[in-house]
Amino acid sequence: MDFHNLNYKRPDIGEFEGKVLQLLERFKVSDSHLEQFEIIDQINFLRNDVLTMFTIAQIRSHLNTLDVAYQKEQQYINESWPIYEKIVALFHEHVSYSPFKDEIKEKFGEQFVCLAEASQNTVSSEVITYLITENNLISDYTKLMATSTVEFSGENRTLSQLDAFLYSADRSIRKKAGEKKYELLSQLEDKIDHIFDELIKVRNTIAIKLGHNSFVELGYARLSRVGYDQADVADFRNLILKYIVPITEKARENQRIRLGLNKLTFYDEDIRFRTGNPTPKGDVESMVSSFEEILNEMSLESGEFFHSLCTNHLLDLLPKEGKARGAYATYLCNEKIPYIFANLNGTRKDVKVLSHEFGHAWQMYLFNQRNRIPEYILPTKEACEIHSISMEFLVWPYLEKIFGEDADKYRYAHLEDAIFSMPYRAAIDEFQHFIYQNHSLSISERKEKWIEIECKYMPYKTEYENTYLKRGSFWQQQAHIFTTPFYYIDYAIAQMCSLQIWSKAQTNESMAWEKYMNLCKLGGSKSFLQLIEESGITSPFIEQGFTFIMGEIEKWFELNDRKIE
Repeated sequence: MDFHNLNYKRPDIGEFEGKVLQLLERFKVSDSHLEQFEIIDQINFLRNDVLTMFTIAQIRSHLNTLDVAYQKEQQYINESWPIYEKIVALFHEHVSYSPFKDEIKEKFGEQFVCLAEASQNTVSSEVITYLITENNLISDYTKLMATSTVEFSGENRTLSQLDAFLYSADRSIRKKAGEKKYELLSQLEDKIDHIFDELIKVRNTIAIKLGHNSFVELGYARLSRVGYDQADVADFRNLILKYIVPITEKARENQRIRLGLNKLTFYDEDIRFRTGNPTPKGDVESMVSSFEEILNEMSLESGEFFHSLCTNHLLDLLPKEGKARGAYATYLCNEKIPYIFANLNGTRKDVKVLSHEFGHAWQMYLFNQRNRIPEYILPTKEACEIHSISMEFLVWPYLEKIFGEDADKYRYAHLEDAIFSMPYRAAIDEFQHFIYQNHSLSISERKEKWIEIECKYMPYKTEYENTYLKRGSFWQQQAHIFTTPFYYIDYAIAQMCSLQIWSKAQTNESMAWEKYMNLCKLGGSKSFLQLIEESGITSPFIEQGFTFIMGEIEKWFELNDRKIE
């Protein structure tokens, strides 16, 4: 199955709605749980058709945001997706109030019903036009960030293309690249502020019309968070503040000393060693080939699966003009195969990105060969990120294939990444909570709040000399704020779980792999807390988990400091 040859046919959302409504009429009057089972299967079949076509169109629109034909399809998705969500919400409502709910739980799993109940009050006919506006604003942001360029080193470059220069061992080059990056973002700043301002307004309107006190409640409902709430997430952020931030500050100071600098700057953050970062030996194609070898050593099945993705053009890894920023893995329901999208640039983070997205793809492949329930393709977001982040760590023993003698430096920098990222994710999360709970703030007041929160979680940034950053605008480049509010903290929640798998892998690789595979094979069939309990992972909301992992990390750094001098 070659992605290039996949036929795309725009799904008729009106026809889909009519068919589902007819089935729901039968569902409502049915006096047989077996008949309701059959109707659920038929509705899911129709949903998978729509999801497959939408996913093909969205991938192709992201591959080239300048492609007029697929930008029209993206616009159609923007207008049709709220209608799709409204229909699915109505379907969920029927499931939630079925007299055969216990039988449905037995047949399709308790999580199916829990997710149906959690989706109540997330969409209605009254907010369709507002949801279309929200989707259009997200597309505006995505295209703006993908297509905007600035001249650097004789060529016009996108933000994704500039990123490679920020990893240069030559400080003068990365200084110029960093300055050019923020010169471009400064030019876009007002447009981004306007998009976000409009997003806040429309999201607040949607939330109020759906009966929520604020968009925060709706944002949580959209993420289908089951078993924990805002208070638990706030406690989690406080644990990051208590345990992670002090280690991060110490690590940043050690980094400054390693680099021989008087002061760490915004263009030094991603450089970890005086000789420069470890980089993959060879070009991206060579790195991808070595990654396949690694997977074959870990598990023949995973290696064969990755090979099939490559041969069937089910991944696109290089940045190019018009290509959207970022990386993700998604799923083609009817083809029963995932797709990996990325922007690799020859830096050490290519391995992190590729292993991360492969972790998602591997889980989707393992679980969904026999699954036809869209709700179960992926677990909820904090759980599915365990699959991806854990894969980043599980490839550690084999990284000499990619980095040669610099593999130890990669492992060291990667573990630093894990602790450096969590305060930032907590800052983004706290910022979003504050913004949506105080939706009438001015643009300047929001930026002042970001500066306050940034200083709280990342004190080392306070002395950075850059006017764009000093205005409190750094968050503008974090796409999750625009596309999927409140998602970003899920990476930190998952990180705490994945670090437990990392810790186990230091002493018993096979047991860590077994634990990981068991988690993947559960797919989205259970809630986050149920998944980690069944997999023997301590809840990240428990303080003892932090104390244990921080102890393990500090011991690892002490043992490995001498390897990276």
